[in-house]
Amino acid sequence: MHHIGLREATAIGIIFIITKIFLPFQRSLAEEGGSAAWIILVIAMLFCPLTWWAIRGVINNGPENSTLITATEDILGPILGSAVNLMYCTFFYMITFIVLREFSEIISSEILPRTPLMAILLALLLPIAFIAHTGIEAIGRISSITVFLIVGSVYLLLIGGLMTHMEPKALSPLWGTGRSHVLFLGVIKSSLFSELLVLGFLLPRMRHQKDWGKVAWWCIIVSSVLLLSTTICYLFIFPYPTAARINVPLMEISKLIVYGRWLQRLESLFLIVWLISTVVKLAVGLYCTASALSQIFHLPRHRPLVFPLTITIFSFAMLPDSEMTAIAWDRDILRTYGSIISIGLPMLTWLVGIIRKGRRPA
Repeated sequence: MHHIGLREATAIGIIFIITKIFLPFQRSLAEEGGSAAWIILVIAMLFCPLTWWAIRGVINNGPENSTLITATEDILGPILGSAVNLMYCTFFYMITFIVLREFSEIISSEILPRTPLMAILLALLLPIAFIAHTGIEAIGRISSITVFLIVGSVYLLLIGGLMTHMEPKALSPLWGTGRSHVLFLGVIKSSLFSELLVLGFLLPRMRHQKDWGKVAWWCIIVSSVLLLSTTICYLFIFPYPTAARINVPLMEISKLIVYGRWLQRLESLFLIVWLISTVVKLAVGLYCTASALSQIFHLPRHRPLVFPLTITIFSFAMLPDSEMTAIAWDRDILRTYGSIISIGLPMLTWLVGIIRKGRRPA
């Protein structure tokens, strides 16, 4: 079994969560919350520890050296446990093909308008499949090297955008589209951090169990701060209602930045970093899908499933008839019901494990 360390696990978790900032993430929040989009995110952040506590509880109530998948099957039984595990597998599968389609559409419309969409999809899928096939150890090493580049480039982009243009009163009115509406959306949009479910696949692969809490809290804190920073800065640079009309927020911010006469149109430099981040996220999603499926069917390794899953991901990525359909699937399905998978199912499994453990004879 391949193992990863503290730095590698933390880097994978951070990249897997924050890559959504390169998609129409901020625009979707601005559409629903107006100038209070950042409040929706703050409320969603409060639910992050629930996912971590539930995953830890499930694994600790399972047999020794178990993963989220094997512990769930042990607690709920082979039939119900397999059904729940298939939901986890489907969740990562949907993240993979929806994000793949969204990012391919962005490249097709903003960078390579004359390149066929299928060619872009295949060009992204080949490195993704190769990285996922090599295993979690290789993904961890790539992530630990690139995470600082990704986070640093994002803050460099935000600083440059704020220096170019900033509206001081962008966050008023405070409650945007209405207090009750914003509070309700904050609870519903707890799914914005549903990618924290990846901890159930990362933590059992770590060398030392004592580092589990460090990885979880570093992932929660860093990703929360970064998502909140990009949302607030975006509202300052493009105040509502303009913020609700921009397709790719960070791309537009990069087009605004001008560092003197000779440094203009810097979006091509930032695109390299975004591409690295997206490839890593999709490789993690494909790995988790293959790993979950292999454990459900009690296969010794995940590698034989990687390339067949890659073919099906390509097929499903072509299902949305347009970019807006793919964005709607992300917003209306993953970001609305994702917390049922990432919080609800682990919590219920943990509760069943506690009850069963209390009934077992000493």
